[in-house]
Amino acid sequence: MEKELYVLIILSACISIVSSLECYACLNQDNNRDKCVTTTKQCDQFQDACTTYVRWGIPPYWTPHGDRQYHISKDCDTRVGCNKRQSAMQTHCKRDWYLDWACVECCTGDLCNYYVTMGAGNAKSSLLAMFTSLFAFVTVWMFHK
Repeated sequence: MEKELYVLIILSACISIVSSLECYACLNQDNNRDKCVTTTKQCDQFQDACTTYVRWGIPPYWTPHGDRQYHISKDCDTRVGCNKRQSAMQTHCKRDWYLDWACVECCTGDLCNYYVTMGAGNAKSSLLAMFTSLFAFVTVWMFHK
């Protein structure tokens, strides 16, 4: 009975750890350094995705040559909401250096929005792999005691 109680405590601790997502967070930074890769945020319980919004364009203030620059924002989001914004921005996401453009990237998994790339959505954590590893650990631990 005592071993079963320990197993339940370990499993419940792992489930609560898994349910709280952590993402990088920044607002309108001109590069993917500094705040965008050092500031993290614990997401709300209903938020299950990290998002990155990247805009390339002329800044809202005067520059000598009208040079374009990046505006990068990162935060927690819901998977459904992020995917809707990503679909809505698809026509604006051309990434041509001579045009203004904007892209939304979505990913799931702790701190998955570190890099600003179009392939960021492919970085996913595997809940099944984690539980399989945990089950193997608990099984070995129970039989070797």
